[in-house]
Amino acid sequence: MNKNIRIVFFLTCLCSFWLISCTPKVPDEAEIVIISYNDLHGDFENLPQLSAFLQETRATYKHVIMLDAGDRFTGNPFNDFAEKKQFPIVNLLNYIGIDMWLIGNHEFDYGVELLNERMKESNDIVIAANLELETSGLTGVKPYHIFNKDGIRIAFFGLTNVEKQTGKPAALTEHVANIQFFDPIETAMTYRFLRKKAHVFIALTHIGLSEDLILADSMPELDLIVGGHSHTLIDTILIRNDVLITQSGYQAKHIVKTKIKLEKGIVSDISTETINLQNWEGPVDSVLIQKIETYKNNPFLMNPFTSLKYEIPNLTQLGHMMTDAALTLANVDLSIMNCGGIRIRNLPSGPLTYGDILRLSPFNNYLVVVDLKPAEIRKVIEMEFSERKDCLMIPAGFEYVAKRMPDGNAKIGRMTYRNGKILDENKTYRVVLNNYIFSKYLQEHIENARFTEVFVVDNIVTYLQNNPNVDYRNVRTRARFN
Repeated sequence: MNKNIRIVFFLTCLCSFWLISCTPKVPDEAEIVIISYNDLHGDFENLPQLSAFLQETRATYKHVIMLDAGDRFTGNPFNDFAEKKQFPIVNLLNYIGIDMWLIGNHEFDYGVELLNERMKESNDIVIAANLELETSGLTGVKPYHIFNKDGIRIAFFGLTNVEKQTGKPAALTEHVANIQFFDPIETAMTYRFLRKKAHVFIALTHIGLSEDLILADSMPELDLIVGGHSHTLIDTILIRNDVLITQSGYQAKHIVKTKIKLEKGIVSDISTETINLQNWEGPVDSVLIQKIETYKNNPFLMNPFTSLKYEIPNLTQLGHMMTDAALTLANVDLSIMNCGGIRIRNLPSGPLTYGDILRLSPFNNYLVVVDLKPAEIRKVIEMEFSERKDCLMIPAGFEYVAKRMPDGNAKIGRMTYRNGKILDENKTYRVVLNNYIFSKYLQEHIENARFTEVFVVDNIVTYLQNNPNVDYRNVRTRARFN
């Protein structure tokens, strides 16, 4: 062995000894506790319970990781229309102490610039793997992160919702137009290398339960998927392809506590428990309650603008009301409304506030009028149903019957006026809808579209001010399956 080879050999051995001696020893037994929620949508109601529960958990267990699986913004007017827009929820979650947050589709509702401001003020780690971070304009976002708890390494990567129709998240296209997104499942495959870098391998996702099931089938090396986006409450053990999947509903009404036990660095057991914070009988965080009250002190949102004589009792009737309101625009024929834009279950009779309407329709959408033939209207309704499969788009000015197809999609049949007369297939109708649906399905019609300056919320407020005695309790459903 010549001198140079001996030197290289000596240095290699020295480096190897240094790495081994500096690597923390993996304990014989360890336990990691994951606390998670998803789709908070800016809601304050259950945060005092969450804060107290988390304090108690951290006092009980040595290694606790608190996760937010996306959509922390949009839905609570006291957060969305605060003097500093969407800052209250960041401030409250900083106080609680969230360790990691995944970017969901509604994080983009007010654009990248505002999102960057809120992320800069946030104390937690922010991840998202399936977008081109270098050119996105987003700052401080990582594709993955590895926690080290006394030598136990827990690797996370993040997946954000991408819709098949647009290749973008379920957000206004104008806010994500300059960001390149990638298929979540295909992206996940490129992060398999993390399995060799960690003792515990977890996907933090905002892609919905159906996609989480596909992810588990495609990636059995995962130990856990902590999901969001579909607002699914998984309150039983859900294991797919040896991968545990959790999701806690929405608005932190429930949270999930997952315990991961390891022996000599190998996962030996995973158990999960869903905690109902609405029925929480433990302590609450009184300091947080006081912080929340300061944000709720907003007369603009709390003062009634009218009083409803009758309750609007369910999602369908709320959709009828919203499409009827849109039809009050000048020079329009028909209206359609997507169910995903209806975010509360009812409007009670009695005093009605601007805050109530913002909870109903929190997305800052405005109305667009576009010329469409019946075949084009059908296409929009069918495509939207293929995305959600839980609710047909709600019309005004006409009604329709749909057939459920073997693949679970909908085929729209006859479209008629309320008097039963069939819409003319050769006629072009002026259809009013929100800008989210327009940007999602109708960009090719941009030249014949009229972008109004009428916000959906303001349109509803004006309609109900002018029609406080309107009665939707027994209005016939205008969209139904045969």
